[in-house]
Amino acid sequence: MAALKPGPVFPVLETVSTRDRIVASLKDAFFSSMLKPGDPIVERELARQMKVGTPPVREALISLQEQGLVRRVANKGTYVTKFTPEEVRQTYALRVELELLAFQWAKARVTPSDLEDLERRVDYLVDAGKSGQRREFLERDLEFHNRCWELSGNQFLVDVLSRLLAPMAAFVVLASSVPTTEAMAREHFAFVNALRNLEEPEFSTIVRKTLSGSALRWVTAMATLGNHSGPSVSAVDGSGRHGEQVL
Repeated sequence: MAALKPGPVFPVLETVSTRDRIVASLKDAFFSSMLKPGDPIVERELARQMKVGTPPVREALISLQEQGLVRRVANKGTYVTKFTPEEVRQTYALRVELELLAFQWAKARVTPSDLEDLERRVDYLVDAGKSGQRREFLERDLEFHNRCWELSGNQFLVDVLSRLLAPMAAFVVLASSVPTTEAMAREHFAFVNALRNLEEPEFSTIVRKTLSGSALRWVTAMATLGNHSGPSVSAVDGSGRHGEQVL
């Protein structure tokens, strides 16, 4: 039998842990609507169905909690993330103000290589929008925003925005019928362009307008889902100024 040629021939196989397989299976269930917002997830039952121990199930649920896809309630259990329309409105009103602050601080620190990195991230997001893969879109979107927050140089602000927005972003994508589109992804180029080319006050005006437009989209979708009338733009923009939805 001929010997294998020297040098790399076969790709290195990735080792996938039991925890990661459970995470992947649960994400499939979320994005296929097999599990819906508010549904309980029982660790022992999940372990029984998957024929695994409870420790990796617990680790998987902690990972999903960090990604915003589940909420763990002390002495009650774990549930697929769910918010009321009013909680969505309040969270996005706060998001506009805090993320605007993050962009303002990032403006003074961003480098040309940072801008190139952000553009690549938007390109990945656009690809996810073209494919219509909501799961990938959500992950790429959070990666982009998290990198923008990191560029602010304030870890406390990064932590607050992560805890605030990861669960909310996961919920609105899972609960609403709003498609994640290429056009929606391309809105993120406005942030990169503002960081690269704009100065105050135009910088903050454009960033606020883009953030408020995104917030209005999801707030309106959740209000409609909850049989409430959609909020005014000023209800999303915590400054009291009128924002506009960017389509």
